[in-house]
Amino acid sequence: MPDIRFIFESMKTICRYAGSISLILTAVSAAVSCGDADTYTPAIILGEETVIVQGMTAEENLWGPYQFPRPYNLGDRLVVAVHVAPDDISSFGEANRWFESYDKGRTWRETDPSVASECGLLLPDGDRIYFPMENGISLDAYEFEDQQYNTPDYDYSEKAAPGKMPLPDGMSFQMWGIQVNAYRTERLPEELDRSEWLMLRTPAGGTEAVREYAKVDWPYLTRVVHIQDGHKVLKPIFPRGNPKLGPDGAVWIACFSGEGHINPENGLYSPYYSAEIFRSEDGGRTFSQRSHLEYPADGKMYPYSSGGFSDSDFEFFPDGSMVWFLRSNWYGNTGKEWHPMYMTRSEDMGKTWSAPVEFAPCGTLPRLCRLDCGATLLCYARPGTFISVSTDKGGRHWSKPVEVMTAGDRSGLSNNPPEKPSFSQWAGSCNNPEMIAIDDSTALLFYSDFYYPDSTGVKRKTVLCRRVTVRSH
Repeated sequence: MPDIRFIFESMKTICRYAGSISLILTAVSAAVSCGDADTYTPAIILGEETVIVQGMTAEENLWGPYQFPRPYNLGDRLVVAVHVAPDDISSFGEANRWFESYDKGRTWRETDPSVASECGLLLPDGDRIYFPMENGISLDAYEFEDQQYNTPDYDYSEKAAPGKMPLPDGMSFQMWGIQVNAYRTERLPEELDRSEWLMLRTPAGGTEAVREYAKVDWPYLTRVVHIQDGHKVLKPIFPRGNPKLGPDGAVWIACFSGEGHINPENGLYSPYYSAEIFRSEDGGRTFSQRSHLEYPADGKMYPYSSGGFSDSDFEFFPDGSMVWFLRSNWYGNTGKEWHPMYMTRSEDMGKTWSAPVEFAPCGTLPRLCRLDCGATLLCYARPGTFISVSTDKGGRHWSKPVEVMTAGDRSGLSNNPPEKPSFSQWAGSCNNPEMIAIDDSTALLFYSDFYYPDSTGVKRKTVLCRRVTVRSH
């Protein structure tokens, strides 16, 4: 067995773009590393990379455009949205470029952005619901209470008048000179006091999506305002997670708080993100909080140099349990782009959760994909991109991760290799992967590569997909 691993490690660099050899080595790597006494040993087989779209070079624009792919399976075809705008809270909702494939990801062509209305979660009654990203709201015209008037008798229960913002319940600071003010929603002026998500619903049998707002029962909902260079923007609260149907027939979705929130356990301000799961029993018209997870910062197991629990994903298992994977890094808070990914489990359908434990040294955007063959895949990243598969029926054991993209320095692959790379140059990707199932035992992995050559050899920011097939032994 050591000989196989030695050969695998020696060949990885050589076989970076050699599809057939790389595929075989990937399968061997997964098969020899995921055994467990009371589990089965599935192998992960990677297909060749397929280009969806290429944009500018990383030298022209390193971060923001041509990243963050979001795929959807529409039944007769696959579609993927590609982010092409700057990456900031004022442009989350800007138009994407959309691409479609009628051959399960082997070839792609651009399609009209109106296809977004056909995306989202198909419900048992035939309706389809989709949560579009929203832009932040400019508050430059609002009058902000000056912090110097924060006296011991200030009334933090009073609601602000229209056009005015009260003193924040908490305050933190991020990179780039950003001040983050946190406000309990009920203290905001009436026009901003909203606990709802924008949603597009396409009725069963229809083709036109209807805009509506899903009411969200979110105890202690806290909104944050980013203040930078005199500009003030209220961050949107759309859910970043992917909605899914639970075994109970309800719609479930994960999201997270703003950069700082009110801890419902004690009513006090926390500078960290908190992770949330919401559930709807009426087809997405109303959601109630099912799970709330605080980042239990103690400086030991949960170091303070973290952003808290933010991006996350969960999945249901045949034994009735759930797993929940959680990102903890956030560059704006700490200046560090990686931090451990955590895992927690629930035995009572998300009402209570075990103490989170460190699963991997990184994990920016964990995504889970349950296949009809019974396997559950997990992808996560930054730096590098990795895939693992559960080796039991309850998500307690997972295979050794298969490396899709190295966590080592990739800056030498760029058009103009820097003498001293920044982190984004080092990683050479946004490392925000996504997965969707395309048949009983296969998923498509979507990710970005900032150094993928075009037909002339110029390295461009590229959105790719790759087949991930699970074989059981």
